[in-house]
Amino acid sequence: MARRNHIIDVLKFIFSLCIIGVHVHLFEDVNIRAYKLLTQSLFRIGVPFYFIVSGWYYAGKLNQKEKAHAWLMRLVKIYIGFEILDIILNIMIARIPPLSLLLLRICTTGVNQIYWYLISLILTCVLCSSFWRRGYTKALIFAGMILYLLTMTYDAYSFLFQNTVFETLGRLHTFIWRWPQAGFGESVLFLSIGVYLRQNKIEQKSPLPFLISVFALVVEGFLCQRYQPADTNCYFSLIPASIFLFLLARAYPDALRLKYADEMSLYVYMIHIYLTYISVMFSSSTVIRFLITSALASLISFLIVRFRK
Repeated sequence: MARRNHIIDVLKFIFSLCIIGVHVHLFEDVNIRAYKLLTQSLFRIGVPFYFIVSGWYYAGKLNQKEKAHAWLMRLVKIYIGFEILDIILNIMIARIPPLSLLLLRICTTGVNQIYWYLISLILTCVLCSSFWRRGYTKALIFAGMILYLLTMTYDAYSFLFQNTVFETLGRLHTFIWRWPQAGFGESVLFLSIGVYLRQNKIEQKSPLPFLISVFALVVEGFLCQRYQPADTNCYFSLIPASIFLFLLARAYPDALRLKYADEMSLYVYMIHIYLTYISVMFSSSTVIRFLITSALASLISFLIVRFRK
């Protein structure tokens, strides 16, 4: 059995809190520079990092179909459980959408349109597993890069097309690719990268490549945000930044430990959206909302994990 990488678990938990920061717009009302530097730049490493880690772990189960199936079914069961909760809560507050839209959301992004990451992860693993097993990982990385460029980058770089003949086409493109824009545009690329890193046992112990890529991400983030992009989830520099962070974490597996961090990270992601609605009742400050939501999400996640144990 492969040795557990504790620093990856801790990073997953930290990034689950970063997702909360993104959703409450942390620092936007306090310091706009901090908002751009952290919330809209560095925090964005979380999703591609999650995908790479998931691809790396899943690759270790590819040749054991029963284990791969069990890994995916666990995620499916968690998703179904939270979707049932979503539907119940939406019925209680009379926000249930029409049946056709409800079914579409359940199959793509979740009823509240926040679980696109988990849906994309599951579907990509189902669709790509046989190709990964047969050695087509590089081809899928290439295909994923095309998807990333076609379906993700217009949002971040939409300002380049303003007042040009391409602006209308860009808006149409974004509308068409609304989903799987928020899913396959990232999941195919980063999951395949994770699988490739596992299959080829690539190592990188120096922090320099990661630091350079983070600097590039910050610069890119600041430049793009000057023009108020439609979204900030798809910078080019997120690709090397997430890869080098993962490789660095792989090189130092015991740099930091936090019990239950791996499982807690998933539950923090799944439950935090409910808690952001609660936190707004206490304060409009993004910092206070972040602290309340993070504390409650961490506590509830810890209790869930302990109960399941």
